[in-house]
Amino acid sequence: MSHPATTLRELLRERVRKSAASPLLVGERPLSYGAFAREVHSAANAFLRAGVKKGDKIALLLPNCPEFLVIVFAAAEIGAVFVPVNTAFTAEEAGYVLDHSESALLITTQAFLPLVDQIRGNCPHLQRVISLKKDNEPGCLSWDEFLFDVSADLPEVAVRPGEIASITYTSGTTDHPKGVMLTQYSYLFAPQKRAEALGWSDQDCALVVLPLFHVNALCHTALALISVGGSMLLREKFSASHFWHDVREYRATTSSLMQTIPQILLNLPERADDAENPLRLVVALLAPELHRRFEERFNLTVVPTYSLTEDILSVVGPLDKARRKLGSCGLPVAPAVHKLRILSEGGAECAPGQLGEIVKQSPAVMKGYYKNPQATSEALKNGWLYTGDLGYLDGDGFLFFVDRKKDMVKRGDENISSEEVERVLNSHPLIAESAVIGVPDPIRQEEVKACIVLKPQATPETLPPEEIWDFCQTHLAPFKIPRYLEYRESLPKTPSSKIQKSALRAEPELSKETVFDRVAREKK
Repeated sequence: MSHPATTLRELLRERVRKSAASPLLVGERPLSYGAFAREVHSAANAFLRAGVKKGDKIALLLPNCPEFLVIVFAAAEIGAVFVPVNTAFTAEEAGYVLDHSESALLITTQAFLPLVDQIRGNCPHLQRVISLKKDNEPGCLSWDEFLFDVSADLPEVAVRPGEIASITYTSGTTDHPKGVMLTQYSYLFAPQKRAEALGWSDQDCALVVLPLFHVNALCHTALALISVGGSMLLREKFSASHFWHDVREYRATTSSLMQTIPQILLNLPERADDAENPLRLVVALLAPELHRRFEERFNLTVVPTYSLTEDILSVVGPLDKARRKLGSCGLPVAPAVHKLRILSEGGAECAPGQLGEIVKQSPAVMKGYYKNPQATSEALKNGWLYTGDLGYLDGDGFLFFVDRKKDMVKRGDENISSEEVERVLNSHPLIAESAVIGVPDPIRQEEVKACIVLKPQATPETLPPEEIWDFCQTHLAPFKIPRYLEYRESLPKTPSSKIQKSALRAEPELSKETVFDRVAREKK
């Protein structure tokens, strides 16, 4: 009798044994589970041939593509650690991730080779760069050549459930992202339980439009579907004009969309056949009115959810519409081992309905932040993960997310560290200080606003908004660059001279006369 899988290596073997001929990937490059496993084994053996050992880091600077999943499973096959890199990062940001993670090998595409050339000299651990493009490029090896003449047999490497499978960098309250260490078992257990909660089966096909370098698409969709033998269509990014065509063409039954995409789809012109589509379930945490409108127009069920990179075990809303509570994130999956608490500032447990910090305990909680023991000790206390998120539990145990305790801006599906943006702004020779906050946005939930104080020798005329935005562009990914910019004589301070961001957030809506809008200017 076979024992339950506890690693990604065992999961793939189990799926091949049960359904080798079933489709895993559909679209332009379809792959069955059996064919996918052979590609995984070839890549794993190629890594071993290249000298990759257990615990070595393999970085992925890739858009959504079959190779992304192949590399994730191949790394897991041999106990290597995969490191996803956000494809929107600047050279400075990507270089930090590669250097801090000590990645020995980077797999990317031709489009990112100019960026890689800028950072290789600052990444002493980086030994080899591999491009998916067939023709070799100077300074790198092609993926085809890397795989040339390697065995497609399963490599014989012992991999344990508690070993680190990935380091995923996430924004926090510091000026640099932190590397979250997740285990093989986390990637096995959490996606399985999410698939069970959502009622997914081998009959489901997911349209994946969110990036695989985030845990939402990789863990909550791709790995969850694989855990039940389902299939998926990978798209590099969301396209409003192609979304419903893909749903109908490939008979997609489910998709994870966050908050921004449903709003965009609702803004499309209505069609007579909007409700005639195979999509039956969408995962997204939406405001109640938006939730109802999306369900009614497209004839499907929206299920809310809550999770974070530090703990990929989900809170999920019930499928039964009679039991759900709109505005809530739902209930913890695997409740026997997955616990939620709400704690006050003083550490006392809050009563139902009382706002406090969301604290989690589960088998999928991170091992810690890579090379950052102080941040680890602040987040992990006595077996509980302190999320930095604010919310409350009602009398039935439903979780309601309210805000972030951390100093972050939530723009679409990206968490942006205010301190990281402020560090860049404050490094400009003519800026004395800055404060970055999130302001409401109807599409992306929040947008980034920067309030800046110039040094005495500067004026808005000598340092116009365009120059500040250009300066940010060299240091920050596009989604982190402030959309709104406001010049100020001073910033509100506490008695201890700390910038009082709550006062900035409490101010009236943005004024066109005093706030410069980057997007509006770009459209002119």
